Amino acid sequence: AHSLCKLVGRSTRRSTQMLQSTSQSFLRSAQYEREMKTYIPPKGETEKKFKDPNAPKRSPSAFFLFCSEYRPKIKGEHSAFSIGDVAKKLGEMWNNTAADGKQPEEKKAAKLKEQYKKDIAADRAKGKPDAVKMGVVEPEKSKKKKEEEEEDEEDEDDDEEKDGE
Repeated sequence: AHSLCKLVGRSTRRSTQMLQSTSQSFLRSAQYEREMKTYIPPKGETEKKFKDPNAPKRSPSAFFLFCSEYRPKIKGEHSAFSIGDVAKKLGEMWNNTAADGKQPEEKKAAKLKEQYKKDIAADRAKGKPDAVKMGVVEPEKSKKKKEEEEEDEEDEDDDEEKDGE
């Protein structure tokens, strides 16, 4: 009976402590709400910058080009591999590949990076009227001119097909 009283006493103390901690957290949340109503952020903090959804996507690295080429092969050979296992295998393959084997992907990545830089420059200059004069952006052609050029290209293709026969 004596041990039962001790047990009940302990549980009562614990429940009292829990009740006090929850009431303190409630008071803290009420205090937090009151303080946040009058909170003014420091001057150095700025809002998140707007990201243009139509902006060009960044070019992939040589490793990502390598992965896009070899991922289907690894998935075909090891269908039970998880995404992480496939990534580990690709990383091991890339690290074990000699510099000569990496060159084709590095060349492709360099070309894509240059194209990305051009696209970004053109995108940033879109709103600036001087961009056409500077040669960053090609002047937009009217719809009629575009249609005429497309028709000319189709006529040239037809002529080439006739010559080949």
